[in-house]
Amino acid sequence: MPSRRWLAAALLAAPRPAPEAADFGRRLMVAGRAGRRPQAPSYPARPARQHRGALPQACGALAPVQFLATSGSLIDLDALARVGPFRADFFIDGVELEWCFRAWSLGWGCYLARDVAIPHRVGGGVIRGLGIAMPRQPLFRMATYLRNAVYAWRLPHVPLRWKLAQAAYLPLQAGLYWADSGWRPAVLLRLLGAARDGALGRLGPPRDRV
Repeated sequence: MPSRRWLAAALLAAPRPAPEAADFGRRLMVAGRAGRRPQAPSYPARPARQHRGALPQACGALAPVQFLATSGSLIDLDALARVGPFRADFFIDGVELEWCFRAWSLGWGCYLARDVAIPHRVGGGVIRGLGIAMPRQPLFRMATYLRNAVYAWRLPHVPLRWKLAQAAYLPLQAGLYWADSGWRPAVLLRLLGAARDGALGRLGPPRDRV
């Protein structure tokens, strides 16, 4: 496991693409099933046409992305002051997505350091079906992810294209999760309740978190 000092040094050594670059993200190494080689998740690239000001398309090993996992990132303090803090009411899942879209909307950028990697495990396995591969996580995590994704539809800085893609993708993910649970009615009710909470703006830590 690389140390935090090593990670910070590697990110700081990367050439800064522009003064407006807010978030230097690292590449996560997600551990899959036993015997499978860990693979880094793919983050959607930021199209050049969506750049504002002098933000370049790429700079060396740094690539602009729509969002990325920010738990191992370096964030410019000026950017943090302008963009604002991460949403505490999201609790977990979707926190970095919302923040990165907010940063882009304010003229800052989020960059993935493609040559920096740390091991990271997400969930307790993989759920596969319908061409989708998603981590097998506790119910409260899946419900919080679903709630926050639905709530994000009302946020003006989240791109419309992303909202439409999520509207088509979320029901498939929820269905796969329910099927993986053995079609338990309690799981379906929890997921439907999470979607309702997102639509109504009921956020905060979930009561059933463990």
